[in-house]
Amino acid sequence: MKKIAIIGMICMFFVAGTTSLYAQQGRKGRNIQKSTLTDEQKEQMKEVRIKHASETKDLRNELNELQARQKTLVSANHPNKKEVYANIDKMSSIKKELNLQRVDMRLEMRSILDEEQLLRVGNGSGFKHEMKKGKHGQKGMRQGIGNGKRHAANCNKQFCDGTGVGAKGKGANMHNRNLLDLSDDQKEQMKDLRIAHMKDTKSLRDEAELIRLKQKQMMTSENPSMSDLKTNVNRLSEIQNQLAKKRFDNQLEIRKILDEDQLVLFLNRSGKGFKHGRRAL
Repeated sequence: MKKIAIIGMICMFFVAGTTSLYAQQGRKGRNIQKSTLTDEQKEQMKEVRIKHASETKDLRNELNELQARQKTLVSANHPNKKEVYANIDKMSSIKKELNLQRVDMRLEMRSILDEEQLLRVGNGSGFKHEMKKGKHGQKGMRQGIGNGKRHAANCNKQFCDGTGVGAKGKGANMHNRNLLDLSDDQKEQMKDLRIAHMKDTKSLRDEAELIRLKQKQMMTSENPSMSDLKTNVNRLSEIQNQLAKKRFDNQLEIRKILDEDQLVLFLNRSGKGFKHGRRAL
């Protein structure tokens, strides 16, 4: 038994050492890939990112203002649906323009690379890290997809059982549990709303996910089509716009379930707890 235990320990240390070696080799390989960019190329990419940041600054500032206004509109005692929808349209338009300009930036970065480097981009090399810089807070083509899924699952739960956005750890979960003091009947209605919302938005979210994957493949292809890339951006913007409006409609339905005191707490938290409503546009 003692010999078996010793042999087992030796095997364990050997496996651990081998795993560590492979991890080190992987990191070394990624560093080599990044280092193959010449100093001139790095400087050119830096200039492209700076130009992109400068050209999109006004749009990003305007978007921030619209997002702040959206919080005010949706947290009103009696939100004006027409105004909320109009504000969503404005945000969608700006985000679409930012995404289109980001596509231009990434294509310009591609033009800096030589043929071998472009092949490495397609194979998932460290050059992607350089090309992804310059987002400046934008979520790009991923906006409204993963966040939309998480929103559909959590938009009602965070007030029912403390498992929504902002709940961290056991202590926070206990503190937030049933924050609105919902009755069993209200919890059941919340659950029904959540399920109905997920079903209603599933086809849109699935389509958005498919578009995102296509966009990723095209951006790493040998000759990406600017026309196809823009078509994807335009369609994804339309989907995100619809999802944002459906989320707002869902919040209006939630309000109908709450009594006066619960509604006050809900509106007080809506600007904090529903961040994903903003992010997912």
